[in-house]
Amino acid sequence: MLLLASASQRRTELLDLIKIKHKVVAQHFDEDSITNPDPFIHSQEIVKGKNQSAYNLLNEEDKKLPLLTSDTLVFTPSGEILGKPSNDDDNIAMLEKFSNSTHSVFSSVMVRLQNKSKITTCETLVTFKKLSDDEIKSYVYSNEGKGKAGGYGIHGPAGKFISRIEGSYTNVVGLPVHETYEILRDLKVI
Repeated sequence: MLLLASASQRRTELLDLIKIKHKVVAQHFDEDSITNPDPFIHSQEIVKGKNQSAYNLLNEEDKKLPLLTSDTLVFTPSGEILGKPSNDDDNIAMLEKFSNSTHSVFSSVMVRLQNKSKITTCETLVTFKKLSDDEIKSYVYSNEGKGKAGGYGIHGPAGKFISRIEGSYTNVVGLPVHETYEILRDLKVI
């Protein structure tokens, strides 16, 4: 049994896809406490913080089980970190930045198994077509982008705006499946 310290339905679905038996556990890490401008380090510091937070909340029996944390961040070409949109105007601004350009999606995954841990970070380049104001507003007002890093979900209606990806599709969804599988295999969880 794997412990998943994430409220993300997409991460649960991706683990289900690869037949990893798991249960969701809590974590209370303040992601805003991380300010490192380097996307790899920023992403890894968040998953380490989430992992420690979740581990501290576990009972002694659950501390013997593998604990997975993940975080997905979107970086604009100018190096700006885009998390989840705080409101519709924020979401509109994000999509305007993506229109007719390429941005990076970084996910870090960490698995702790007692005194061992492994962490990896995956980058995917995502290119959006040129979006009209109507396309942006229609998407934002559908509420599809709420709760998603960068304000869109590649696996939903926003997929029609994406002209190219380089790298892991599942990374953009929220959990790089191949990299996660390799960590679990290396730690002999599966």
